[in-house]
Amino acid sequence: MIVGRMLSWRIVFRYTGRPVALHVIAALAIALGYEVMGWKWLSVPALPVTVLAAALGVLLAFRNNSAYERWWEARTLWGGLVNSSRTLARQVITFLPAPRAHRSDGTVETPSAASRLVKMAVEPEGPALAPAWSQVGDGAVRDQFGKARDLRKPEARRANLATFLHPPEAGHPRGIITGVYEGITQDARELIYAQIGFVNALRCHLRRQDPFPEIVTFFRPSVVEALREEQNVPAAILLWMSTRMRRVYSDIEHGEKVYLRVAMDETLTDLTNHLGACERIKNTPLPRQYDILPHAMVRAYLTMLPLGVVADLGVLTPLVTAIIAFLFIAMDAVGRDVEDPFEDGVSDTPMTALCRTIEINLRQMLGEAELPPPLQPKDGLLY
Repeated sequence: MIVGRMLSWRIVFRYTGRPVALHVIAALAIALGYEVMGWKWLSVPALPVTVLAAALGVLLAFRNNSAYERWWEARTLWGGLVNSSRTLARQVITFLPAPRAHRSDGTVETPSAASRLVKMAVEPEGPALAPAWSQVGDGAVRDQFGKARDLRKPEARRANLATFLHPPEAGHPRGIITGVYEGITQDARELIYAQIGFVNALRCHLRRQDPFPEIVTFFRPSVVEALREEQNVPAAILLWMSTRMRRVYSDIEHGEKVYLRVAMDETLTDLTNHLGACERIKNTPLPRQYDILPHAMVRAYLTMLPLGVVADLGVLTPLVTAIIAFLFIAMDAVGRDVEDPFEDGVSDTPMTALCRTIEINLRQMLGEAELPPPLQPKDGLLY
């Protein structure tokens, strides 16, 4: 995705340079034939050219609007993936029941606490106002131009989470759901890492790339080997996550588990819907007539243009042709490029950067301190 304030001329010439040059050369030949050789028959009335330009402008606007709607829908879907990923991580951390491990002395071992934020949430008392080190922000990791924000990591006082937790209830191997769940269990950590793997697998799936180099660090080796047998890796990851949640909740008998399982399953359903919608955009291009007809009409119009203006412009015909040709060819090229938002091109949805954003957010929820940096734009492009 182009995020720079200035458009690179290298990109502009890559899309428009050769066809504009060809039309300028043709216009130069027509101007020389009309002015030098005296071939007056090269001039045609300007009215048909003017009418064709108006019709072509409407056609290009319609096609480009349709292409932009596809691009914006793709970006909206990935914005929803970011939100659903955060929701799932929050639900896993706060809803998933914790296993009960017993120490040698018979006391219950509390799982390690999550992030500092979770520690603050379970403190029984504290100041009414936010402490001096808190920072107010919108939670995003980059601004509207794609530049990474300064992620502050203020030092906060430690809290002994174990002193604020409810004691376990006898007879429940994982404890009652309203008991200890503020810690990060092994199940919770693997599910959150699986969500990070899911979005990266989806990115590679849409770009027709091999997902395993990107997801191998988020799963156990046995899970990775099982995923290699699947044709749709993102869908298989969601199935693995749902099955893992079922296994976790099958170990408890408390009535609240039904409602919590339903809430978490709704989030997985949202992720499945986003997966299907992205695949629909990827596998269903715009009707070819919307692509072929405007492209052919642009070339026909630019071929007729010098013939319609040479009588009035003379030697200036190549200059005017260059300006008008650049405008129409650029509009045609932009529409054809934007209509495919998952092709890893300059107009692509920035899925790599969004996957990194999700990874940062979710790993920070786990309380990890060593976080990968947000991806920065390169030459005004964010992938």
